[in-house]
Amino acid sequence: MEISGVSSSAYTSAAAAIEEDEELKEAEEEKASQESSKTEKQSGDKIELSSNTDEYSESDVEDKVSNYIQNILASGNLTDASVAQLQQYLNTFDVAKFIKSYGPFTTTAEISAALYAVTSGMVKRQDEE
Repeated sequence: MEISGVSSSAYTSAAAAIEEDEELKEAEEEKASQESSKTEKQSGDKIELSSNTDEYSESDVEDKVSNYIQNILASGNLTDASVAQLQQYLNTFDVAKFIKSYGPFTTTAEISAALYAVTSGMVKRQDEE
């Protein structure tokens, strides 16, 4: 099939214009890609820095520990010796030493796991004896 009435110079200039448009689009996409990479790197850095601020403070840890021990004591059915040990632990609790030994803590589950490790030997039920 032959196209008549169109000069070859008009065809090549149209083709060149299309190629230029494609090159411009590719350049814009590349620039946008680079900018999004920079944004991702920056936001990744922000995430990394903000994760350090999500640690529980000493007062938060102390509150969680107190609540944990109080819940065990309230559950009842503990031996008198067990109640005394848990109460003594709570009264002499050193939050800074606890965080240094088992922390830093970013979730309540981490605090609970550490407390379970510390208090599991102290908890004795009356029906276990």
